[in-house]
Amino acid sequence: MNSVMFTVFNNVKDAANQSSYLDENSSALVAGLFSGFATACLSTPTDWIKIQAQISLSKHNNNTKQPARHDVQSILKHSIMKDGKFHPVLFTRTLYRGHLANLGREGVFTMVYLGLYDRISDAAKERRRHSNDNNADDQSLSVGDVVLISSFTGAFAWICNYPFDTVKTVMQAAVVSPSTQHQHERVTLKYAIRSIYNSGGWKAFFRGAGSSTLRAMLVTSSRMLAYEKTIQMLR
Repeated sequence: MNSVMFTVFNNVKDAANQSSYLDENSSALVAGLFSGFATACLSTPTDWIKIQAQISLSKHNNNTKQPARHDVQSILKHSIMKDGKFHPVLFTRTLYRGHLANLGREGVFTMVYLGLYDRISDAAKERRRHSNDNNADDQSLSVGDVVLISSFTGAFAWICNYPFDTVKTVMQAAVVSPSTQHQHERVTLKYAIRSIYNSGGWKAFFRGAGSSTLRAMLVTSSRMLAYEKTIQMLR
């Protein structure tokens, strides 16, 4: 997913920069948004499988008669097969449950994370270029600069997208049972938002944001550091 995220971002940014309608700041934000949309197409199914495995294990601990389904094959077989037959519509509808919320989650996150990082890092490189008298061999960011900028943009992006993540999790945690596919629990976007708000107001959308943001800072900084160093080695 990281390769998709960076590839789409760079390609869309290059195309947007050639447009007369967008400046560099807008191009970076638009590129981040489309990059997030592309990433969401991959992360929605994998997140759903992960959440189903986690809640299945929890139910197994509370009810020993119900076997835990924590591998991909058993989760998919239980969720998308009915009467021993594969249902393509059920497959898509099930694996992409919460996809709209995840589009918002990934779109907002990558727009802020990569969009801001691109603009701040370019400004830092420009300042470094002037301070080194246009020395072309010393324009790359230091490790400290990359970690600092990416940690800030990653944390800010995660706080911005956290309500979408909360809604997505509620939608994907719904119980799936193909034997009762016309009656099984399907949490809509509207219902998820309403239930979260009723459980604690707007603050309920940010439950667990503190520890999750610290994790996001570690992930985004290490990801960006690896990306920047890889680009430097390939040049």
